Amino acid sequence: MVRALVAAVVWVTGCLQTEGAGRRAWLRTTLVDDNRDVLDREPELTAGKFRVMAGRPYDFMRGSLGVFLRDAARPDARPTAHGSAAASRVLVLGDPHPENLGSFRRGDGRFVLEFNDFDGATFGPYHLDVRRLAVGFWLAAARAGLDVEAREAIARAAASGYVAEIDRLARGLVPLRVRPRAGFGRIVDDLLDRAEQEGDARALLDTYTRVASGRHVLRFGEIEPSLTSGVIEDTVQRLDDDEGRLLHAALASYPQTLIGSPPPPAFFRLKDAGRRLGAGVASYPRLRFYALIEGPSPSLDDDVLLEIKEVASPAHYPGYDLSASRPVGDDGERAVRAQRALHEVADADPLLGWARVAPLAFRVRQRTRYQRGISVDRIAEKIAAGTWTVEDLAQLALVAGRLLARGHALAPTATGERGLGALRAALGLSPAGFVEETLGVARDCGARVLDDHATFVALLDEEGPWLGYTASR
Repeated sequence: MVRALVAAVVWVTGCLQTEGAGRRAWLRTTLVDDNRDVLDREPELTAGKFRVMAGRPYDFMRGSLGVFLRDAARPDARPTAHGSAAASRVLVLGDPHPENLGSFRRGDGRFVLEFNDFDGATFGPYHLDVRRLAVGFWLAAARAGLDVEAREAIARAAASGYVAEIDRLARGLVPLRVRPRAGFGRIVDDLLDRAEQEGDARALLDTYTRVASGRHVLRFGEIEPSLTSGVIEDTVQRLDDDEGRLLHAALASYPQTLIGSPPPPAFFRLKDAGRRLGAGVASYPRLRFYALIEGPSPSLDDDVLLEIKEVASPAHYPGYDLSASRPVGDDGERAVRAQRALHEVADADPLLGWARVAPLAFRVRQRTRYQRGISVDRIAEKIAAGTWTVEDLAQLALVAGRLLARGHALAPTATGERGLGALRAALGLSPAGFVEETLGVARDCGARVLDDHATFVALLDEEGPWLGYTASR
């Protein structure tokens, strides 16, 4: 009996290790609870999200942030030795990982690398953001078929980049600015070069629109065929009446949220609109509209494609009192303001804004090929082909850690001051200890994600596409 109780729950460096039915039941309950609203509202799309998560451990990680945060908050979890009350109210991304890195073409025409998903951004503990990033890189390395030693080297690089940038900023050096062909590695250069080439060619507009009767209209139907039963890869469908009213209401309020004076009303004249399906993992079931608008002139050459994406509330950080956090109007505004604060410059995405059509909140941005994301599948293919190396992935991890640190340090905390002072104090005299602490969590949580993914696949097979949940109608 004593042995069974001891074996039931064992913590190793901050990531829960459990045996058998206990972890299995907890995992099912957690995933149902975290997806209950979309299970009720969009059951078929939520089933599709679960199928995407079942496809590879990395996607399971992307769709299960709540699992990660609850694990980190368990009483037996390894606490950080580098925390403080102030460092628990930093503006965090919420879900930093390799595929949430992407290219941007700023208003001044410069190409930069930045994080690109701020749906989970909130005030919270900085060290969980760093741990999440390191786990993501550990899993990216696993996806590339790299051995345990290489996975650990890459996770360590992410944490090392973080402490290195905090040190640089504390010494008054210029904050990180990632540019193409400026020594940031082959993976960064590949992404930014492709973004420039395909963006200049307006490749994304060509993908999602066609010319009919002298004007652009959206392409409806499958843009990319589905390869997995029940999973939509990329589809645009016509709006129903309710969706049309929702879209028009969102577009009416959005221009006033842009930085500076908005373009004239003619810029936003709606030419066509549809619902985009098949994008994202965590956000896969949520509303995502494409709106084709006039742009600067009636010419076909400068039509603009906007994405209007539903933003849900950020994940809860169990065990942290964030009551001192400054309120923000709604979740769309929260995500947009966080992006502007965490980026190098606020106008990296000049058409970024938000809209609210109660009870829903939306983030609005322009969609072009200038904005491309890192793909762990592409990394795996390039490493397998010998084009890229372990060192290339480690360099990307280092850059990502530095970007995360720059954002945490320079953005305002919940109490208004920049985060750098709190982070410098929290890391103290042993930043190397923080790196090793983060590596230990990445190692064990990465392995736990692999196990949880296998359990999740089995749960879907046994409990059905909704994990046994019956949606309320």
